[in-house]
Amino acid sequence: MDATIRKPLLALHLWSGLVVGLLLVGLAISGAILDWRPQIEPLLNPRLLVVAPAGPRQSLDTLVARARAAHPAAALDYVRYFSDATAPVLVRFSDKDFVHLNPYTGEVLGIRNRYGHFFGWLEGFHRFLMLDQKFGEPLIGSVALVFAFICISGLALWVPATRRALVAGLTFNRKLTGRPWTLNLHKTLGVYAALVLLVSALTGAPQALDWIKRGLFVVSGSAKEAPPKTPARAVTVVANFIGMETIARRVQSLVPGASDTLIHFPERGLVESFAIAADAPHPNARTYLWFDPASADAVRVTPYAQSATGSKLASWALSIHMGLVGGVFAQLLLFLGALAVPVLAWTGVASYLRRRSRRSANEPKLAPPPKPALKRHSSLST
Repeated sequence: MDATIRKPLLALHLWSGLVVGLLLVGLAISGAILDWRPQIEPLLNPRLLVVAPAGPRQSLDTLVARARAAHPAAALDYVRYFSDATAPVLVRFSDKDFVHLNPYTGEVLGIRNRYGHFFGWLEGFHRFLMLDQKFGEPLIGSVALVFAFICISGLALWVPATRRALVAGLTFNRKLTGRPWTLNLHKTLGVYAALVLLVSALTGAPQALDWIKRGLFVVSGSAKEAPPKTPARAVTVVANFIGMETIARRVQSLVPGASDTLIHFPERGLVESFAIAADAPHPNARTYLWFDPASADAVRVTPYAQSATGSKLASWALSIHMGLVGGVFAQLLLFLGALAVPVLAWTGVASYLRRRSRRSANEPKLAPPPKPALKRHSSLST
């Protein structure tokens, strides 16, 4: 790489890392833990997240009534349930509290806020730093773009000029000490981790920045489909809501054997829901459905296969970012990539500080200015 390009690119790479490095370390550590959330969380909280199948499931309307009785202070938001026979039914309220229910006995297993527990707090920190989401999410999205630049610039700076240098650049040199060892570790580890971290950064950015998500539609030449219009008789329809159980049966008839179903209460005149088909290509491949609340007639059904390409790209990005594509191997790659970030941050900062220290030590010391000569005063005798 030409020195006129390398020098400013190295400066940008360095200062980008110094500015956002501490935040990137926090996001990496939280992401590494969240990567294993599906496996770990049920083990840590089986009382709330695991039920024993026992007979027929109770109707959703019965479960909703029990959830409302257990949490009367907020409005109902949605119901979510799963094909996994050991999973509870979740009823969410407007204050983001979830009531967990045993679908077989109707027992209220517990209540917790989405961000009011260990994994929930980590999710909130990772997504918006537990700040106001209107401010926090764009901030995290911007940091993700800076991180993508750090990865790309690091790879560009690493590219060796010869084949021999390429082999050396891919090898950890244990014989080195001091700053050369630190720099070698930074470069070599960075090469192996950069592609994974770049994928993580680029798939996370669309989840936080609306303009990138809109750009996916522009790039793919597709248009985002607007939801159906709310009927003029919305107030009457909502008052005559046919019930969650009937809506759930309609969803089942349209998306048989769905692995994950979420149904909103009809506060805007229609019942909005989504379902993940049993043969869906990934866990966020949503089929969206809208129903008339009074009759349960389907107003619109948009299967995932027929959704806009921009929507598919965004949902694929979300699943990849969460480690939900590629099984345990993909989870392990994301986990190791995230763990590399604190090491890269430390080696980058340490290398920079040692270089500064060495420069200071090698700078010639200026001799102190000579002291002015003292003037002699002769005494006058009288």
